[in-house]
Amino acid sequence: MARPPVPSDDPAPDSTRVIDPETGEPVPTADMREEFARMSADAPLEPDAERAFIESKLEMIASDPRLSEEEKAAAVAELRTKLRGSA
Repeated sequence: MARPPVPSDDPAPDSTRVIDPETGEPVPTADMREEFARMSADAPLEPDAERAFIESKLEMIASDPRLSEEEKAAAVAELRTKLRGSA
């Protein structure tokens, strides 16, 4: 199974260079952030879908075996703080 392209080792912060791990060749990319922001702004709000998304993130944190209980509590608190800030 082919692996997805991975970022190059280029440390430049504005680097968008992606290298195909199978060929070693650069993969063409484009900055689509403005387009995505426009499309997102035009999309209708779906509170049930948003709630389900957030609940899935909380479940992901709770079930991560690599995190201690303290790390899980901190991650949940950070998520809740960020959500309150975006309301």
